[in-house]
Amino acid sequence: MSDRSARLLLPRPGAGTTRRFVLLAGVFTAGSLAMLSDLLLLVVDPLNTTGGCALAAGADPDHTSLANYLPLSVPAYRRCVDTYLGPWKLLGLPLLGTVGVLALAVLVHLLIPRWKQHRTQAVPLDQAELTEWLTALATRCGLPRTPAFVVDRAAPFSVNAVALGRFGRYSLRLDLGLVTLYRTDRRAFEATLLHEYAHLRNRDVDLTYLTIALWRVFLVCVVLPFVVAVGWKLLPAVLAPTFHSPPPAPLARDLALAAAMVLLMQLTTAELLRAREIHADLDAVAHGADPGYWTRQQRRRTAERRRGPVAAAGRAVRALLRTHPSWEARAAALADAAAPVAVRPPQLVLTGVSVAVLGYLLTFTPGLNTYLPTWLGDPGVWPAALLAAVVAAGAVRRSVVHAPPGAARPSGIRAGLWFGAGHLLGELVCSQFLGLDWAPRFPEALLLLLPVLVPAAVLWWTAGCAALSTGLRPGLRRSAAGVATVSVAAAAFAWWYGWWQAAGTSFAAGMPYSSATALSFLNAGFEPSEQLSPSPTSDVIANLTLIVVLLARFRWTVWLTVALWLVPLVIPLLGGVRARAAGVLPGLLCGAAVGAGALALTHRAQVWIWRDEQPFVPALTVYTGWIFVLLLCGAVLAAASGALMGRGSGAAAAVGAGTATAAGLTVLLAVNATDGCVPALETVRASCGFPAGNGRQLLAFFLPQFLAVAGMVSIVAALPFAAAARLRRRAPVAPRCPEAEPSPKYRVVRRICGAVGCLALLGLGLVGYTTPGGARSGPVGSGPDPTVTALQRRPVDSLTAGLQVWAWGYFGGRSIMQQYEHALAAADRSVGPDGNVDAAALRHACTDLLNAADRADAYFPVPVASEQAAWTVALANTRTQARHCLDAPPPAGPAEMDRFFTALDPQPDPVAAIFDHLLSLSGPTQRLLLP
Repeated sequence: MSDRSARLLLPRPGAGTTRRFVLLAGVFTAGSLAMLSDLLLLVVDPLNTTGGCALAAGADPDHTSLANYLPLSVPAYRRCVDTYLGPWKLLGLPLLGTVGVLALAVLVHLLIPRWKQHRTQAVPLDQAELTEWLTALATRCGLPRTPAFVVDRAAPFSVNAVALGRFGRYSLRLDLGLVTLYRTDRRAFEATLLHEYAHLRNRDVDLTYLTIALWRVFLVCVVLPFVVAVGWKLLPAVLAPTFHSPPPAPLARDLALAAAMVLLMQLTTAELLRAREIHADLDAVAHGADPGYWTRQQRRRTAERRRGPVAAAGRAVRALLRTHPSWEARAAALADAAAPVAVRPPQLVLTGVSVAVLGYLLTFTPGLNTYLPTWLGDPGVWPAALLAAVVAAGAVRRSVVHAPPGAARPSGIRAGLWFGAGHLLGELVCSQFLGLDWAPRFPEALLLLLPVLVPAAVLWWTAGCAALSTGLRPGLRRSAAGVATVSVAAAAFAWWYGWWQAAGTSFAAGMPYSSATALSFLNAGFEPSEQLSPSPTSDVIANLTLIVVLLARFRWTVWLTVALWLVPLVIPLLGGVRARAAGVLPGLLCGAAVGAGALALTHRAQVWIWRDEQPFVPALTVYTGWIFVLLLCGAVLAAASGALMGRGSGAAAAVGAGTATAAGLTVLLAVNATDGCVPALETVRASCGFPAGNGRQLLAFFLPQFLAVAGMVSIVAALPFAAAARLRRRAPVAPRCPEAEPSPKYRVVRRICGAVGCLALLGLGLVGYTTPGGARSGPVGSGPDPTVTALQRRPVDSLTAGLQVWAWGYFGGRSIMQQYEHALAAADRSVGPDGNVDAAALRHACTDLLNAADRADAYFPVPVASEQAAWTVALANTRTQARHCLDAPPPAGPAEMDRFFTALDPQPDPVAAIFDHLLSLSGPTQRLLLP
């Protein structure tokens, strides 16, 4: 079998095109839904009720920090929106509009082939010999159904052919010049026809029409109206700004996002269609086409083209926009044995941009945030993660598993960096970290390196696991390894996108953050005698604690870490002779060092607590903080050593980090379980015995958070070392002698050791997941982190405070206070002129007071913190007295009535004072709103 025909054994070429189309359809859907939501809100909510409810919830219109989004996740905001808009206007109409746009795209897709057929002078092919030859060629290619053959008589000098039609009703249109070529150059004629037959066999004709239809409908029906609407709002905001004008920076970025979406859709469409042509060329050559046909075309076009740097730059730009690859690119693909599974930089960059834009659009679409179930979390996180895993991680794994024999397998680093660069570009396009600013701040802008490094590390790990699975025989086990690898990559992407949207963008936007802030966060909830005092050590521990708490937002990330370390250990156990996981040796060495360091730190803690008699909680906090640092450094060092010793393998780095952690934690758990038995290592207990509960209390300080972050942190930290190892291997080396097959006894020992390591990691994951005090549970990306928003919240100016107070009163606060005052007045009227109490009227008034208190509890807090505190005290007192009124008999006698009404309505009236203060705050705002 030749190398060309051997390509038939590879996965179907159309698989990569299908993934690209799924990505394009996802971007189309997300963009249509987000832009149509903004357009329809102009019609169904011209007074910007959603913005008013956000103001009432405490949002600050002068900043677009994530502190504004936390109040929008409370039930009070949904009730506010329901009252004035409802789910149908906010979510139903945009969804219906998106479905309508999709239906229109399908209709255009059905009309494109008919339009193409009617715009030419095509007639049925009437040459029996040629028809018979074409039919025999179609049968040889394995087409299930022979297409109809037509000739375009208006193209006597063209030698092209085009596959037309839809849903199995295909036809092949031959230019008249190509029919002439049948007798003059049969090899060129056959190559052209085999290329078109490949399109039919790969079933990408309908995919092409649908791609073109999506692009055109999105441009005309979605982007164009969106640009007109945003531009209509931006012009007066820039030329004649008023108090009511929206900030111009977000509107300008909306226009930039629309332009970027147009460019993204165009580039993605062109790249998809170019990939379709490359796959058809490869398929045609595999079925007997002459490769020299493409080489001759390349030489002819090369001789005709202009030379010079300007011409070369122009060709490079046109190559990105063209739907057909150049003859030079097509000939190079035929000469590259890895072309069927190669992952090209443009594909990865476009995938990274598309995933970032899709996640952003879905996350910040108003109706999705408000009405989707809370267990789904942010609506854009998991769709973006799944697309990144299926398209990017799936393509990287495919390029590794199906690499040509004898060729170096890709490490995934270069592909990951290209994908990360695309993700960074997508973040710059969305600009969610800029707020109302025009440019990023420095040095916070350095955090924008994370969108490059983290996705790159995930794809690097994916490639390492894929390289391990090449040692497995093709079949169920290799497929299971692939599914596990891509699934874990999807979970890693979900963790990353959820954290970046909820916390990372806040840090990149310049969140007001300092060591003092971190220390106050760490000391929150402790008595003054148990708090850490400011010092370099406490600053390090406080900053590390805050960062780790933000990274370990969700309890399930413990299992993500276990899976990152477990998958490369399990794959060699599935039965492959060549599948070996490096990294065990450096992991054991680093684990031993971590264990020795844990013993030394435990002895030091014993000195602090028992000999120096330092306060117990601060000493234990410092001890666990340094234990955390020790374990994390050990995992990172083991991952870096595994990457170097494993020749840049991501799987070796993960195995090293997991082995070091398992070994170090085993020593630490043993020391913790025998606390009190060794005098030099006593921390919590002073006597030997079974530590009932004390061991888990100590673990709760750090183990869940450590296991939640150690996996991703160690892999990302080891990525530069892997890049250095790969650069060192760029020089050609002599081929290695084939390794002898290991003996059965060695394989049994290896599997036993691997199984023990897997069980140890599973045990650690179970302990970390069930230990109380870990990361909070919940869906990934389920809104901004409260810790971040509490740190980021800024004081507002008087005008903004007035806006918030006015909105709070307008959307329900004033009604609640009025109900409260009316109920108190009704309680006063229940006492007649003769001093007798109308029991029914008093009970009715007390019931109204309880209802007012319940409405206040379900409504937004007062935007002014001091008034909210007074409002809370007043409501608590009212609730107590109203319940006493309903449970006890009516007061009798002047003294008892005086005590009752004084407790129910103390003087001076605190609610009246709150109301007057809020009116004074909102007065200037009302004069601006209603001049």
